[in-house]
Formats: sequence, structure tokens, C-alpha cells
Amino acid sequence: WCHYFYTCDSAYGISMLPTVSSFGDWVIISKWHRRGRGIHVGDLVSFRHPVTEGMHAVKRVVGLSGDLVLMYTPGKSDAMLQVPEGHCWVVGDNLAHSRDSRHFGPLPLALVSGKVIGKIDWQDRTPKLAVLENGLQPAADDD
Repeated sequence: WCHYFYTCDSAYGISMLPTVSSFGDWVIISKWHRRGRGIHVGDLVSFRHPVTEGMHAVKRVVGLSGDLVLMYTPGKSDAMLQVPEGHCWVVGDNLAHSRDSRHFGPLPLALVSGKVIGKIDWQDRTPKLAVLENGLQPAADDD
């Protein structure tokens, strides 16, 4: 039954460093969150790449339908965009080395294959399981 609810996939690339390493990490994906069901800002999602056929990617959700998001890397432009209905805005944790919504625009929720709920680190030939929780913290008031 596990195959119907969860899947594992190897990580590749450096766009999610330091959260997910491309050197031995495997991610555990909950299929219950397919098509964006129950996804929140800060969650990591796995999705079918909207531009490159056959490619899957993992990125962090920073905006959901109706949210205002920065269209580009912070400091390069202050241009904002409102995320359209049925879409989310995703970016890599390693902004300088990530191809994400800043390049392909809002991601249709229909392309979300699941939420990344954990990772398995195989770097030392001994598997270590880590739960990956929502990585964003609320902004502090500067009042």
C-alpha cells in the first residue's frame, strides 16, 4: 500500500542546498498532496517540470493563489506578481543556482506530484532518515 501513498526519488542538482543534497540524498514524497492538496507556503513539493518534458524537480512553495511574490531574485528587482488561481510560486533554497518560478512563472498545481516529507541521507553508507518540515518562519514585526 505504501506505493500508492508515498514514493522515493534521488536528489540531483544543487538548487535545494543546504536542505537537500544532490550527493546521496533521497527524498520521500507524500502522494496525498498531489495536485497541491494541503500544500502550504514553506512546504517542499515535487512536480513535473513545466518546460522540460520528463523532468521532475523539488522546490519550496513561497506563494499560493492570490499571494503577492517577488518575480526575481531579491535585490535585483522589486517587481511583484499575484499568483493566479490554481497555481503556486516555487523557488529553490539555493537561489543563485535554481531554475524555478522566477524562470518559468507560476506553477500549475496540476503538475504537483506530492509534498516532500522527508529525506534519506546515504552519504556515509548508513541511511539516516530526516523529517523535512515547513522551512519558513513568520516575519517579525519591526514595530
